[in-house]
Amino acid sequence: MLHKTVGAAALLLTALALAGLTLEAEGGGKGKSQAKVTASATKPDADGKQQVTVTMEINKPWHAYANPPGNDTLAEAATKVSFKAAAKVEDVKVEYPPGKLESDKVAGDYRIYEGTVQIKATLRRAKGDTSPLEVRVDFMTCKDKICLPPETVNLKVP
Repeated sequence: MLHKTVGAAALLLTALALAGLTLEAEGGGKGKSQAKVTASATKPDADGKQQVTVTMEINKPWHAYANPPGNDTLAEAATKVSFKAAAKVEDVKVEYPPGKLESDKVAGDYRIYEGTVQIKATLRRAKGDTSPLEVRVDFMTCKDKICLPPETVNLKVP
């Protein structure tokens, strides 16, 4: 697993370098995120179907990479949402907004999220599973020629 993570990180750093971006800690440490992430959910219906909305509020002038980013070199940096509960979560359908198209002479075209973005998902919980739903959001924020390290935000919704 570590080998896979290191390989993905190396690929991401290569993509950022090709795009002319540098990875910086921007003051370093936790609490320096440039995006606030929240989640809300409906109660599961009789069949276990549940609606989830993830809201990202990205500080100006920062952006996060859309899913899909529209550029293969930035695929590892795309915003991703996943779910987990006590019992297996099934039929997960995540609707990512298309994002804003950016053009770069070196990196090519890619899509980003700016400001407030809502990602909607529909999933099915196992019958009788009333445990909190764990929502995981992976993303990377950048501005100008600076990118912060990839972030993971873990949330729980009823």
